[in-house]
Parts: sequence; C-alpha cells; structure tokens
Amino acid sequence: MKQRILALAVMALPMAAMADVTIYGRINAGLENDHVQLKDGTTTSTNRVEDYLSWIGFKGDEDLGSGLKAIWQVENYILIDGTQNVPGTQTFATRDTFVGLQGNFGKVRLGKLTNPQRDMYNLDIGSNSNGANALDIFERTAGRPNNSIRYDSPSFAGFNGIVQYGFGENKGNNTSGKASDMWAAGLNYNNAGFFAQYGYDHRTNSNGSGKDAYASTLMGGYNANNLLLTLAYQQARGWGWGDRYYYNETTGAADSASTFPFQPNSLKTQEAAITVAYSFGPLIPRVTYSKGWNVKDGNNGDTSIGNSGYWQYILGLDYALSKRTTASLEFGSLNIGNGYTSYTDGSPLNQTGIQKQRTTSVSLQHWF
Repeated sequence: MKQRILALAVMALPMAAMADVTIYGRINAGLENDHVQLKDGTTTSTNRVEDYLSWIGFKGDEDLGSGLKAIWQVENYILIDGTQNVPGTQTFATRDTFVGLQGNFGKVRLGKLTNPQRDMYNLDIGSNSNGANALDIFERTAGRPNNSIRYDSPSFAGFNGIVQYGFGENKGNNTSGKASDMWAAGLNYNNAGFFAQYGYDHRTNSNGSGKDAYASTLMGGYNANNLLLTLAYQQARGWGWGDRYYYNETTGAADSASTFPFQPNSLKTQEAAITVAYSFGPLIPRVTYSKGWNVKDGNNGDTSIGNSGYWQYILGLDYALSKRTTASLEFGSLNIGNGYTSYTDGSPLNQTGIQKQRTTSVSLQHWF
C-alpha cells in the first residue's frame, strides 16, 4: 500500500508543477473577398477562408517572496485555415516570449518582446488583420524585436515608462562590420478614460546597411463611457511603407524586391490616423481612417517623391455574442500611389504594383 501511495505521489509531481500555467489565446477566422486593381488596369477578385491572427499562449509565475515574482510566457501564431505561407508561423514562440522578474520596481524581461509601438492597441481595433481591413502600413513599426531586454516601470500618477534594447547579434554577418542593434523608449499615461502614448524605436545599422532607421509615434484619446476616440501621428526614416512600398534611389523606379521593413534607409515618411467606435449594448460600429503623405528622399535634400502616399479607411460592425465570442463585418479600402511595387498576403502580385485594394469580410473570433 505504501508503495502505491508513493507511486501516486511521484506521478502527481508534474501536475503540481504545472498548476500555475495558464493556457490562453484567440481563434479568429472569416470569409473574405479581396479585390485588387493594379497600375496597369488589371483587376483580380479572390474569395477565401482566412485566418485573422489566431494564436495560443502559455504563461505562469512563481512567488519568490518579499513581493518578488518570476514570470514567463510563450506565445505562438497558429493558422486555422491550413495555410503555411506566413513567415515565422512554422516555428515556435513567434509572438511575445520571455522570462523575467516582477516586483515593486516594475518588471524586467528577456526574450522576444513587444516594442512601444505594439503596445498602442487602441487604433487598429478590428478583428480582421488582412488586406485593406488592417492598418498594416501605419502599424508596420509595431514589432517584436528578438534578443531583447525590456524594463517596464510601475505606474506613478497614471504614468509609466518603457526602456528596451535588442542585440542584433550579426556583427560578423554584414559588410558594415557593425551589429544591427535596436533601442526603444516609451511613455504611457492613463487616467479617467483619457490616455496618451509615445513610442520611439531606433535601429542602428538597420538591415546591415551602415545607416540608422527610426520611428516616432504619438497616440492619444479617450476610452470610457462606451466611446473610443483615438488619434495618432507617426514619422519615420528608413521604414518606407513596409511591405507595401519600395523605391530605388538610383533609378527612381520601383524595386522588385526588398527586405522588410527597412528599404531603403533614406526614405522619410509622415502619416496620421483616427479611430472612432461607440458601443450600443452588444453592437459596436467603428470607423478608422489613415493617411500617409508623399515620401521624402532624405539623401536628396528631402525631395518629395510625387504620388507616393496612401490613404485608407475601414468600416466595421462588431456584435458580441458573449464575453468571449464576437462576430464582425468589415469593409476596407486602400489606395496607394502609382508606380511602386506592392505586395498582398506576403506574395508579389505584379511588378507594376497595387493601386487600389478593397476587402470585405465577415468573421468570428473567440478568446479562451
């Protein structure tokens, strides 16, 4: 009998060790129609079942005493529509993954970590992250740098700060002989429904080019009493329009291939966005508008590149079926300046590039 009790106790040890692990995530998919018009007049219309950023995560903590805790997390994208064409989804720990310490001093984490821009979640609030229904261009600066260490301060009178450093670890793997390190800083304020956020992301020797790139983002608004109002402004150098826009400084023409997101390093961009949403019980209508002005060439006296901007709007209607399940209907329209190579769904469409894109979708998301 004693041997049986001992065996049961040994078998229970792994279960006890796992007692503080939380499993969580989101399953989100829908039916979508994507209509694309290229510069040469060619149009395509594609119907699909699309995954809209589903993921699963595991997290936990351990009380170390004196108000100190060890914290950890592992998050990973999952594609419930069966496709495997999204970079990074074939590996594990593709989202925020870290180990760290948390206490009265704030928290310190090591791993793959969100930068300050990705903390700004009150702008692109739609459930559908695809095509013209997502602010992929404006939010191209929101990332999760690898090899990062990040410190988050505790809150003081509604304020808290962020400092982050990411090690490029590529000093010997590029022609410049320098590491492509990054550093970032952020400041957040939240009080009585009013919020303000500032984020700065700086990439040294970005993409091994020997040049630096940066992004500076300011966001603020009000989120209370069923109303969400968000205003945002962003300026950057070396980020272009993300995977939507490339420009060859030598020829003045579109590039056929580039490395996301720093191509080329001299481009300067300015853009603004606004989101308004209001809750009527379970119904939440919302509208988002974003505009990017003509790109400037920083290596040529900040000369404006004609017809190189973009504008985009998204109309959405969410219906909360429960606290964790929401149905959504969305329509997005995106217009990009002529003559620049553009991509959709991560795959090149045509050397002439996208001029207009319209996306309509109905989706269902569930949080667990």
